[in-house]
Amino acid sequence: MNGILIVNKPQGLTSHDVISFFRRKTGVKRIGHSGTLDPMATGVLPVFIGKATRIIPFASMGDANAAKAYRCTMQLGIETDTQDIWGESLHTFQGSFPPEDEVARVLAGFQGPGTQIPPMYSAVKIGGRKLYEYARKGQEVPPDAIRPRQIYINNIYVNRYDRGAGSVVFDVESSKGVYIRTICADAGKLLGCGAVMSGLVRTKSDGFLIENSVALDTLRPEDAALPKLLPLDAPLAWMPAALLDETAARAFANGISAAAPAEAEAEVEYEAEYGAERDLPRGYGPNHSMANHQKQAKDLLRVYGPGGFVGIGTVCAKQIKPYRVFKLR
Repeated sequence: MNGILIVNKPQGLTSHDVISFFRRKTGVKRIGHSGTLDPMATGVLPVFIGKATRIIPFASMGDANAAKAYRCTMQLGIETDTQDIWGESLHTFQGSFPPEDEVARVLAGFQGPGTQIPPMYSAVKIGGRKLYEYARKGQEVPPDAIRPRQIYINNIYVNRYDRGAGSVVFDVESSKGVYIRTICADAGKLLGCGAVMSGLVRTKSDGFLIENSVALDTLRPEDAALPKLLPLDAPLAWMPAALLDETAARAFANGISAAAPAEAEAEVEYEAEYGAERDLPRGYGPNHSMANHQKQAKDLLRVYGPGGFVGIGTVCAKQIKPYRVFKLR
C-alpha cells in the first residue's frame, strides 16, 4: 500500500497517535507525516503511506514561504508556561484590551523573514532529549542551547476581534517550522497584556487544503478499506516534469542517468547558475536559509516513464541524474 491521505486531525490526539492509528489499520509500518500538529490543534495532517514516505522531504519545497496556513484564536490577558490556554497560568492581565488597529499592527509586524526561539514545551531536541521532557520535570536548559530558527511569515492578518473578551482570530500563512503559539506569546508581550493560543486549525499543509481532507473519526478501525489514496507525486506538481521512454525510465529507476529531454533542460535552472556537482539536501532544517532552500528546489524535476511516475532527478551536464527513484513494476 503506497500513497498519501489528507487527514483532518481531531483535537486531543498527537500527530503520532494518527500515524499509530494507520499502522494498526493498514498493517503498514512505514508511515509518516509532513509537519507535526500540537495535540489540541486540529486540521490538515498529510499522511504518507509506504513508499510515499520518501516524498516527505520534498512536500514543502514548492512554496517554502507559504507551506502552511492556519486560523488561530488568541486570547489576550493571559500568560502560561506552554504559551497556550491549556498550560499553567503565570500571569493574568487586569485592564482594558488594546484597540483592533493596534492588534493588527503588532501581528503585521511578524510578516516577512525572521527568527523564532522554539518554546520549552516543544519536541525540539537538546542533548538527545525533547524540550518538553525538560519542562515537565522542571529542569532548566541553558538559554544559548536553544538555537533560534529561521522562519518566514508570508501573510498574517486579523480575521475577527472581540475587544471586550480579548479574543482575536487571525489567519497566518507561513513556512514550515513556525510555532503559532509563540507568535501569540510574542504578540502579547508587544501589546503589553500577554496572550496565549486558545485554538488552532491548520487549513493548508504542503499544498493540501482542509476542504479536501478526511475526518479521522469517519475511518473506523474495523473497516479494512481506506479512501482512495493520492499518488506519490501529488505534492510535486510545482516541479518541472520530464518524460522518458521505456528504456531510459527503467535505467533511471535503477540509478542510471538519462539524457535530458530538451523541454526539461529549458525548464530547470542547472549547473550554469548553481554548479553541476552541488549536493542537494534531504529537506531543510531550521538553520537553512529560505533563499538557499528555494534555489535548491529549482534543480529538481519529477521524472515519468510510459507507466507513470518514476522518481525525482536533477539536471546535470544535460543528463537527468537520479536523486530519489522508485522501482518500476
